[in-house]
Amino acid sequence: MLAALGAPKAYGYREPAAEEQGRLEQPWRDVQRRAGVDAYRLVVIESDGLNACTPFGRTVAVASHAARSLPPVRLEAVLAHELGHALGLRAGAAFVRAQVAVPSRALAWVLRTPWSMVVSMWKRAVEWHRPIGFLLAFFLAIAATVITIVVALPAGVAYAAASSGRLLAGWSEARADAAAVRLGVGADLLAAVEHRIEGAETMPLALVRRAQGLRRRLG
Repeated sequence: MLAALGAPKAYGYREPAAEEQGRLEQPWRDVQRRAGVDAYRLVVIESDGLNACTPFGRTVAVASHAARSLPPVRLEAVLAHELGHALGLRAGAAFVRAQVAVPSRALAWVLRTPWSMVVSMWKRAVEWHRPIGFLLAFFLAIAATVITIVVALPAGVAYAAASSGRLLAGWSEARADAAAVRLGVGADLLAAVEHRIEGAETMPLALVRRAQGLRRRLG
C-alpha cells in the first residue's frame, strides 16, 4: 500500500488532467482494442519529449507534451508505441530502465537536500550577523558531508545501473515501434517522429534512427 502511494513521486507520473483525459480517452481505447488487451492504466509524465517510459506493471505512461499537442491519429500511434513497451517480453527492458532510474533520482535528492539546507542557513547567518548562525551552518555542513560520504557508493552504483539501462533504450524503442507497426499505426507514428525531428533545434540522433527503423519496417 505504501509503495503504491509513493509510486507517483518515485516514477514522476500523475493522473491525466481533465483536458488530457478528454484527448486521451478515445485513442487509448482504440489502441487497446487493436492490441486485444484491456485494464491497462494510462498515466501522464511531465515531459516535452515524444515518448515516456512505462513505469511498472500494467501501467502505461504518455508524455504530457504528446497528450496535449498531438492530433488524435498521431496520439493513437504514440500510445501504441507506449503500450508496446508493456506487452510480452518487451516489458522487461522498459521495466529495468524505469527501476534503475528510481534510486538515481532518490539518491540525487538525498545529496541535494542537505546541501541546500547548508546554503539556506549560510544566507540566514549573513543576514543575522550573529556567530550562532555561522556555527549552525558549520554543523549542517559537517552533517551534509557525512551524508554525502555515506551515500556516495550507492549513488555511484545507481548511476552506473542507470547508464547500463540506457544502453537498452535503443533496442527497447525499436521493439515498441515494431509493436506499433503491427497494430497498424506505424505510418502515423513515423509522421509524429518526423514532425518532432523537423521541430528540433539540434539534430536528435535517436529520433532519426527511430525514423529510419520505422521506414524499413513499413517497407
